[in-house]
Amino acid sequence: MPIALLKFPIDLLRDIFKLCDPFQLYCLSKCSKRTQRSIKLSGTRNWKMFSGSNRTAIHVDDWMYSFEKAEKPEAHFKQDHFYRHMSIQCPDGDVDLFFILLDTFGIRLVGMLSIDFCDFESFSNKAKLLIERNIEIEEFCIGNTREAIDAIKIMSLVNRMNITQEFECWPRFLCKFHYQLNKYPKKIFINWSFWFDINQLLNSTCVRIVLDKSMLSNQDIDVFLRKWKRAGEFPNLRWLQISSKKIDKNSPILEMIPPIQSVNYVRIKSPRTEDEIVENAVQVIKEDGRVGWLNLELGRWPELKFLVSNPST
Repeated sequence: MPIALLKFPIDLLRDIFKLCDPFQLYCLSKCSKRTQRSIKLSGTRNWKMFSGSNRTAIHVDDWMYSFEKAEKPEAHFKQDHFYRHMSIQCPDGDVDLFFILLDTFGIRLVGMLSIDFCDFESFSNKAKLLIERNIEIEEFCIGNTREAIDAIKIMSLVNRMNITQEFECWPRFLCKFHYQLNKYPKKIFINWSFWFDINQLLNSTCVRIVLDKSMLSNQDIDVFLRKWKRAGEFPNLRWLQISSKKIDKNSPILEMIPPIQSVNYVRIKSPRTEDEIVENAVQVIKEDGRVGWLNLELGRWPELKFLVSNPST
């Protein structure tokens, strides 16, 4: 016997929709436009979207539900409950899938957005919608995209997006362009970081910074650490890691000639993560008394590690 679901009181309808998983809600949304509007009543839960190049997932109530484009009409609505996976109809592929789920569930938070071997137009369409709606993006990752020539356009959009937790960048951008990161999330990791210059480092507000294959020199690092030592500067910074062939044994950093290591064995570990460890470190003390632990080793890729103590721990 059919049930006139949409005639239920709003409070009851909200409770019913809260009991439904994303697959059930998506199927209901296809019944009518009115139903599609109504299922957003379940939106008080902490919906979070994760979007890659071929698949988009919805995280809610500690579960992840994966959606992808149905390659054939007969696969539409096909579900794999063991893997929490559903195939849905998306005429325009990944971008269409992204828009459908964003609107169907009224998503206001993107947990992860990544570009990985996709074309710039697809990313641009997603990014512009997120910018227009000012949707928070916790983590943004530029994977090993083949279209590094589009990096200058990608960075322009990155600086307009609301990225709050982490920016991760793996590809080697073309050297002929100037790239700038204007907005700083809590963490940044840049694999080919030659374009991240001393001015960007001095302006950063990050908690964690990892710059691989950098072009920062002894003089740059000396300028940064001298600024860090001043009271009130870089209050958020807890970890800085830089590898650069521009680091050498010819110029001092804080009056110390590299390599910079303690004569006594010291091993300092961050209480938050497993990889933030400094061995044989020397102390660098701020004007306000906070301690930083510095190690700089020379080699094929000289590497600096700098761990800042947290007063609360």
